[in-house]
Amino acid sequence: MNKQAFTLIEALVAVAIMAIGFAGVYGLVSASNRVLSDSIDREKLNFQAGEIIESLHADKTNILEYNGKDLSKCGALKVKKGMDDQLARLKKWCEKVKGEVGDKRNQDKRRIRVEKKQVGQKYVYVVSIDLSGKDSKKTVFMKRVFNAQ
Repeated sequence: MNKQAFTLIEALVAVAIMAIGFAGVYGLVSASNRVLSDSIDREKLNFQAGEIIESLHADKTNILEYNGKDLSKCGALKVKKGMDDQLARLKKWCEKVKGEVGDKRNQDKRRIRVEKKQVGQKYVYVVSIDLSGKDSKKTVFMKRVFNAQ
């Protein structure tokens, strides 16, 4: 009985240590996937907010028409008579946000705000976009200031 070999207990201890290691790696991969998914969702919202801001910048003559619009219910969006282009943009943004992050939930925000403020002798538009989706942790708030015409 002088032969050196692994005993059954040593083999079981080695398997237990390996199982604990694999469980740790699995937990790390799961957390990494969740963080990556959250980051991708937030980036999609950020892209949508940037697109909305750029479109508003290009449509300064009608920019106040976008104030207070809620992009959570695409069918309920309304604009003044003769503003068909603005309504089409709003519906397109609404559908894009809905397509990227799904239907609005209770805590989600999907709102456009536009204010005209006087700064010294000039007027500026302060545009803020507030978008969230899937849960309230994935929120993007973007604010830009444009010179008024």
